[in-house]
Amino acid sequence: MVRYVERHGHSPDPPPSAETVSRQSLANRKGYNDRFLGTAVPLPVPADPGIETVILPYTNFSVVFRPDRRLAAATAVTINGANLIDVPRNDDWRFDPRIPEAQQAGHPVYKDNPLDKGHLVRRLDPVWGAEASTANSDTFHYTNAAPQMDIFNQGKKLWQGWRTSCSTTPKTSTAS
Repeated sequence: MVRYVERHGHSPDPPPSAETVSRQSLANRKGYNDRFLGTAVPLPVPADPGIETVILPYTNFSVVFRPDRRLAAATAVTINGANLIDVPRNDDWRFDPRIPEAQQAGHPVYKDNPLDKGHLVRRLDPVWGAEASTANSDTFHYTNAAPQMDIFNQGKKLWQGWRTSCSTTPKTSTAS
């Protein structure tokens, strides 16, 4: 069963911060655009319709969230590589107020152990256009995180290096 978080009104969001992120401030997020490439590329959802998921739209990406597991089942992001903006990292991880905190794997999961919060949608991917700062802030919701070993997540030559290589190779390579 897929539930969609309701969107209300069309007013602009206030500047994002832990203090101002509320159910209302997230209400107008459009999320992943399945027609961004021209051809429809649907948001992935579990094949079993009995698995409850909640679709959480953010700025330029969406999270298919499983409340029973307290983690995402899938994510999808719209990347406009030609218009990416360098936005400073804020590391302001927080709960998404649209889902009860008890259904999210928050700070206690990562406290006093070698687990790190690993972005599912990479922080640098949705940060383009007029809402780049909002997209950057949106990536720091616990709903967009998965537990990873700290040495793997923070290693410049491991995960971060691989992700950076994958994202820059298409820009610098030419088809043969």
